[in-house]
Amino acid sequence: MKKIIFVLLTIILLLNCSNKESETTLAKPGLIILSPEIAEIVCALEGEENIIAVTNECDYPEILKSKEKVGSFSNPNIEKIVALHPDMIFISGLEQDVVKSQLKKLCLSVYQFYPKNADELLLIFEKIGRLIGKEKSASEIIKNFRKELNAIPLPKTKPKVYVEIYNKPLMTASSNSFIGDLIEKSGGENIFTTLPRDYCRVSAESIVKRNPDIIIITHPGSTKAEIKNRLGWGKVNAIKYDRIYTVEDIDSDLLIRAGPRSIEGIKILSKIFRDFNEK
Repeated sequence: MKKIIFVLLTIILLLNCSNKESETTLAKPGLIILSPEIAEIVCALEGEENIIAVTNECDYPEILKSKEKVGSFSNPNIEKIVALHPDMIFISGLEQDVVKSQLKKLCLSVYQFYPKNADELLLIFEKIGRLIGKEKSASEIIKNFRKELNAIPLPKTKPKVYVEIYNKPLMTASSNSFIGDLIEKSGGENIFTTLPRDYCRVSAESIVKRNPDIIIITHPGSTKAEIKNRLGWGKVNAIKYDRIYTVEDIDSDLLIRAGPRSIEGIKILSKIFRDFNEK
């Protein structure tokens, strides 16, 4: 029965489909958000009442935990999304590119936001604010973000930084990625300036060769002891001088989620990098 209803809804959507994507601002648009950082931005703009549903990963702020769920970030429930009749669907990048294609075929109003640096993030605040009628809130957030960013002290010399996104296999981020930009804005030097992709596999040998002064781990499951015991890593400066920071030290959401709290991530990194200069 559910399949029949879904098919009927799909036919109706296709019959009413227009290839033109609307940029019209609605007074109180019903939103489905498939990305935790985008959901956080909407809440920061005081648009949480517009949110109909989110994916399982949308857990901050607390109010998102009570919203209806439409599957996961990488595998959203398309049938349920259609049944909820959203005015707009907000998604992110990377693996959600496939999801965008699926939703577009159903003629749903989809908006994709995937900032690669803090400047692009501010533009996204502005665009989302315009789409949901929260321009004033967006303007205030942007102003405060820039003010706080300009006030962050930077280290005298840049430490070389290795950021680990995943460990099996080893994955890191280039300077062209969002977290790569945060490292640069905090006064650090990413040891992987360029990579084939923003987030990419690397070899242990290439990490050791670049000899980072600081190691930042953004994924759960790796402890300082485990990193110190990695074969061949003992001569790396970050290991020798105990400059390893895991999720026990830094909330990784402040670094990998491109949202309002990114400014807090920059502050934390800046403090770590300045402490490096003092030792």
